[in-house]
Amino acid sequence: MLFFRLITILALFSIRNVQTTVRLGANLGGLADYDRKMPYVNLIRQARVWGSPNAPWDGNATFDPITGWPTSDFGMVLVAAAVDLGGQYLFYAKGNAHISIDLDSQSYITNQTYDASTNILTAVLNIAEGKDELMISCRNTTGPGLRDIAVLQPNYTLTSKTNITNLLLTHLSRFSIIRFMDWTRTNGNPEVNWNDTTPVDWPQYAPRRNPWQTIPYIVNQLNKPTDIWINIPISATDDYIVNVARVMLSDLNPQNNIYVEYSNEVWNYGFPQAHTNVAAANDSVLNHGDPYRLNYDNCSNVWYWAIRRTAYQIKHIAELFKTVFGEENVGPWKRVRPILSEQAGWPFVMMLAVDYLNAVFGPPSTYLHGVAIAPYFNLGEVSKWTNLTTDQVLDTFNQSIYDMSPERGWSEKSANGIHAVYAAWYKLAVYGYEGGPDTAGGNSLEAKINATRHPRMTDICLTYLNAWHRFGFQELNWFTAGAGSIGQYGSWSLLEDMRQETLIDTTTMFNVTSPVAQLPRPSPKLKAVDEFRQSSVEFNFGIPIPTLNINATNFMGHKDPYPYSDLKIIAANDTFYYPLKIVESCVQINVTIYVGGQSNLLQVGINNEQFIEIQTPQTANMTTFEPTSVMQFTINQTIVPSIATLRLKNTGKSYVYAIRSFDVVLSTNK
Repeated sequence: MLFFRLITILALFSIRNVQTTVRLGANLGGLADYDRKMPYVNLIRQARVWGSPNAPWDGNATFDPITGWPTSDFGMVLVAAAVDLGGQYLFYAKGNAHISIDLDSQSYITNQTYDASTNILTAVLNIAEGKDELMISCRNTTGPGLRDIAVLQPNYTLTSKTNITNLLLTHLSRFSIIRFMDWTRTNGNPEVNWNDTTPVDWPQYAPRRNPWQTIPYIVNQLNKPTDIWINIPISATDDYIVNVARVMLSDLNPQNNIYVEYSNEVWNYGFPQAHTNVAAANDSVLNHGDPYRLNYDNCSNVWYWAIRRTAYQIKHIAELFKTVFGEENVGPWKRVRPILSEQAGWPFVMMLAVDYLNAVFGPPSTYLHGVAIAPYFNLGEVSKWTNLTTDQVLDTFNQSIYDMSPERGWSEKSANGIHAVYAAWYKLAVYGYEGGPDTAGGNSLEAKINATRHPRMTDICLTYLNAWHRFGFQELNWFTAGAGSIGQYGSWSLLEDMRQETLIDTTTMFNVTSPVAQLPRPSPKLKAVDEFRQSSVEFNFGIPIPTLNINATNFMGHKDPYPYSDLKIIAANDTFYYPLKIVESCVQINVTIYVGGQSNLLQVGINNEQFIEIQTPQTANMTTFEPTSVMQFTINQTIVPSIATLRLKNTGKSYVYAIRSFDVVLSTNK
């Protein structure tokens, strides 16, 4: 339930047959030995910090703090949770040592050779089919230890040792946006200064973070322009942010756009950055004179201050990017697109943030591109059941998707609808920073695993993606691209093994006896993604134009069902919003409102502009209604289909006043 009454008249002018194809983004997961996408050809990049040779996982080996290479005998955990590692892996290093494969009696080493003239050690690691871990140790190392170590995935040579795998690049090529939140390990990222970041030539990225330079390095190799979505750490200095911008300007292909977001889910107190943010907001207001005017309305609510600080920070980040890219390249539908991400299930968070920006700094669309939410479909309370069947999991997913669909309208029960309407009021696009199925929880795990692999999951995911785009929203970034395991923490990835990819033939990469052969290829989720990319979606949100006698109680955030037949007891400054479909980028509409009771002042505006204030007619009582004068608005939309929001605001003082309905028609005066 919203804390105030709002009626939004939202003018959605969509093309009747929207796109021939639709765009879809994806999140790229983080880097770890237990992650199955194995993005780097050289597995050293994803290895844990150097361990002792007898316990490679203990992190106790010594290493050079300047170069990052071990200075004595050591062990490595390279892979910890694969489906099947079977194959030949090339080992390479400068220096000499005795190599062994740990905790694996079936795998073996061949062709171990040391060339004293070049100081180069090579070997072939023959890993048995079905092995899911790879740990090796190096003993009797020559001083000052091994350098330039590489363990290459099968079918790669040393010329590829700095590369991203062809499998991952092919997999990512289907997406229009790649969000790198997990790739740079945004959650809990303690980096403050630029010299805190990982150097490109550091041997192991996983114990720290992937360097920022790896983002353009990946995207530039894709076979089409692909936008990036980056997340600035919670405590990054201005110098840090400017350096990120410089990397993207210098390294990223100029045809690729850049979505930039402040940290990740700063509203989510399950993450450290939320606590950092609320402390910083509190300190700013109480100890530094409130320079960002977080308490501009004297609300004295530290949680509100924190939400507003998030909005201020993305505005500030946008200003810093302008110093690098130029003001003309930062903002709505420009190359750099600042995004304010908020909570999907509670639109009030987004509303509080953009209202603050509008009140203190002016229209948010002058510096923001859009807002973003994470509309996962999930099991809700059913996730606590211990005896779910596969069909029950899938049926519950279907219900969850229906509850998020545009057919649910824009009542208090439709968070997606409210986001659509209110973002449009401020001329902001809506994105899904994350999305997909949420199966997290240890109960009924077998049913969740079976549901993830079930053919019905394809149609469920298609229904979900179709519902999102019928709102007229922009890309949803699937969480996540690549491969990962299914377990009590969720089934987030599109694949369980990268060899389920179908854009290239992977069947020669495993034997028929391999566990990989038992997995569906493609996976049901990947099949849905590829079918959806080739589909078209018909926009289906809002009230068509022309429409007469639109019930005024059908405003954004209204109770469902609404207790009265018309709007009554309208207090001063009450505001109301409604969605209307629009099929042209430039259109004029006429609005007539039917009111009853005492004469009053009513303000009408569209897209946070074109405000008109009228004196409403007086009628015999609050059940007798008469039309106001006709108000005309011109709507110019950057993108169609899209939403233009019309707002009614009671600027008078009368409570003996009611609104029954309104008409919206196309104007004949053009």
